[in-house]
Amino acid sequence: MPYVPMQNIESLSDLFDLVGCRVSYYDVGRHISKITPQQAIQFDRKQQPYPYGFRKHAWLACVLSQKELVQEPVIWFLRLPLDETGCLNLGTRDHFIKTIVDKIMHKGSEQGLNEALEDNPYAFQPDQERLASLHAVLGQDLKQKPSSFYAPFLAYADSDGLCDASKWSELGYQGIADFATRLSDTGNLERALRLLNEGPKEVVFPLCHALEHDVQGEEIVHLICQKLTESDTTPMDAAHWIRAISRNDFPGPLFIPLFTLLGDIAHCTDEQLELIASLVSKCPHWITAQPQLLRIILEKLAHREDGLLGFKHIVTDLTQQPDTREQCWEILRSQHASKALQQAVGGLFNQGSATLQ
Repeated sequence: MPYVPMQNIESLSDLFDLVGCRVSYYDVGRHISKITPQQAIQFDRKQQPYPYGFRKHAWLACVLSQKELVQEPVIWFLRLPLDETGCLNLGTRDHFIKTIVDKIMHKGSEQGLNEALEDNPYAFQPDQERLASLHAVLGQDLKQKPSSFYAPFLAYADSDGLCDASKWSELGYQGIADFATRLSDTGNLERALRLLNEGPKEVVFPLCHALEHDVQGEEIVHLICQKLTESDTTPMDAAHWIRAISRNDFPGPLFIPLFTLLGDIAHCTDEQLELIASLVSKCPHWITAQPQLLRIILEKLAHREDGLLGFKHIVTDLTQQPDTREQCWEILRSQHASKALQQAVGGLFNQGSATLQ
C-alpha cells in the first residue's frame, strides 16, 4: 500500500477509506444505538456534537468490512474523549489515527485490521452482556439468522419450571440478547412477559439489561411498574428492573414506587446507591422530567457516611450530561439545600474538583 501523508487523513472515515473498508458506527456507551451516516459525517468532522456522549467520551463500535472481500466484519471498539462542547476531541482523534495508520498500511490486509488495536490506549473491550447485545443488534440490522443460542433460550422460555436451575444454568448471554431484539416475532412478547413475571433473577436481570437498548411497549412497562410495587422488591432489584425500560419516557405509575424505594433523603444504603447509579447512567431523561428525583438523589448522596467519593462520582456524571447539567447546578447552588448537601458541595470546591469548573 503506498504511503499517504497524514495531512490527507482528516477523519476516521478518511482512514477507513484509505484501507478499503466500509464502516458502520454504533454507540455502545449508555445504550447500543445505530449512528446514521449523516450523524457519522457530522461528528467525525466536528460539525455537530457526538450524539450519544457518555461520561465525556464517545464509546464507538466501528463495524468494518473490506470492500472487495466477502468475510465476517471486524469490529473496533474505540473510546474517544469529547471536548467541553460534546464534540470529538480532534487532537486526540488524530493521535489515535497516528497510532494505527502505519500498522495497517504496512500490512494492508485482514490481519492488519485485526491487529491494529493491539495495545492501543483508545481501544476497550465491552463486557459479555454488552457484546452479546451488540451482536444481536447487528444480526437484526444485517438480516441474519439468530445465533445457535437462540433456540435453546426459546425452549427454556416455553418450558415448565422456569426457576429450575438445571434448565437455566447453561443459557448464554447471546441467546438472551437475540431474544430481546426479537420481541416482535410471534409469541416472543408473551414469552418475555412470562419470564419477567415468573423467571429467576439469574435470567430476569440479564434480560432486563438486554431489553434496555430499545423502547419497550406498554405491556412490559406496566409489568415493571407493578414489580416495583411488590413488597419483596429491593432497591437493588429496582436498579435492574428500570434498565429494561430506560429508553422509554418516565412512566407516571413509577413515581410513587420509585420514590418509596429511594426512601428518606437523610439515609442512603448501598442498595439505594446502586439504584441511583442506574438512574443516573441509564435514565438521565427521567431525572430531567422529574426534578424532585434529582434533588432526592443529591441529598441522599450528600448524607452518606463514606465521604465524598460517591457524591463526587455521581455529580461529575450529572454535570457532564446535557439532560441534567443545568438542573444539577441549580440544586447544588440553591440556598434551600440541606446542611449536608452544602457541606458536600463545599468539599468539592475545596478539593478543586474539575467537576465544578
